[in-house]
Amino acid sequence: MFLKFFKKIFIFLLPVILLGIGYFVFDPFQILHAYQAYPDNFAKSLNRDRISTQVFLNNNAKQDYKSFIFGSSRSSVFYTQDWGKHINDKTPYHFDASCETVYGIATKLEFIEKQGNKIDNALLVWDRSIFDYEQDTLGCVFIQDYRVSKLPWLKYQTIFLNSYFSQGFFTAFYDYKLFGKFRSYMKKYLEFRKINYTPVVNDFIFTSYIDEIKRDSVKYYNQPVLFYERSPEKQLVGKVIKPYQIQYLKRIKAVLERNHTNYKIVLGPTYDQKYFNADDLKVLQSFFGKERIYDFSGQNEYTNDKTNYYEIYHYKPNVAKDIMEKIY
Repeated sequence: MFLKFFKKIFIFLLPVILLGIGYFVFDPFQILHAYQAYPDNFAKSLNRDRISTQVFLNNNAKQDYKSFIFGSSRSSVFYTQDWGKHINDKTPYHFDASCETVYGIATKLEFIEKQGNKIDNALLVWDRSIFDYEQDTLGCVFIQDYRVSKLPWLKYQTIFLNSYFSQGFFTAFYDYKLFGKFRSYMKKYLEFRKINYTPVVNDFIFTSYIDEIKRDSVKYYNQPVLFYERSPEKQLVGKVIKPYQIQYLKRIKAVLERNHTNYKIVLGPTYDQKYFNADDLKVLQSFFGKERIYDFSGQNEYTNDKTNYYEIYHYKPNVAKDIMEKIY
C-alpha cells in the first residue's frame, strides 16, 4: 500500500524533478556558476546586472579598472573605446544594468571601492527612468547582483527559480533548445535579436538593429511599431526624484569625492522629448554642481531626428559619441 502511494507521488512529482534537474544542468539564467563569457543572445532571460558584475570580477585583478560608465541600457551606446580617448584610458569599464536605478549606481560605486579600485573617472548616463524604478522589485531580469546589493544568496537564487517555474519560461527555453526554432510565443521569454557583449570592457552592442538599418534604413524607420509620432508641443513632466532617493545621491557623491573622481553626468536625449524636470535638475546641481551636469533632454538636434534612435527606448552610438565630443 505504501509502495503504491509512493509511486503515485513520484509519478506526480516527476515532471517537477526533471525540470529541477534541467535548471541545475543547463543554468538557463547563467547565475549558478561564474562564467568567463556570456552568450550573445537571450537578453530577456539574462540579467545584465549579473553580467556586468561577473565580468568586472573576472577581469579586475588584471585590469585594475579606474574608469567606469554607469547607467541603464541607454548608456550602452557610450562605447568605452570612444570614451577612453577623452580620459586617456584604454580599458574603461561599462558597469551598466537594465532598468538601472539611482540605488543601483550608489551600491555599484561602493562595491567597486570595496574591491580596492581607485575611481579616477566616471561617466553617469542618466534620465528620468533612473529615478522611476524601484530596485529589486522587477523580477529576475532586473534584480541587482546579490554580491553588490548584499541580498542573501538563497533569496537571490529563489527569484530566478520562481521565474523559471512560474512564468512559463521553461516551456520556451526547452522548446527552443530541443527544436532550435523560434515561435511567436517565445518573444515574452527569449530574445532573438542579435546582441553582443564585448569582453573585458563589457560594452553592450545592438547588433541586430545595426544590421537591419544597414540592409534597408528607409524601411526600418517607417515601422510604426518602432516609432510613434511625437507632439510638436513642449513636453514638460513632474518631478521624479523622491525624498528617500536623496540618500542615494549623497552616497554617490561621497564615493566620488573620496576618490577625487573626474566625473560628468549626462541627462540623455530620450525619444519622447520630455524635458528633465527643472526642480529635479536643481536637486542634481545642488549635489554635483552645474558644471558637471549636461542636460540633453527635451526637443533638440538629437531628439528631433528619429534616425538617431534604434527604437523609442535607445538612441544610437553616433549621438553618444557627439555628446562626448561636446562635454570633454
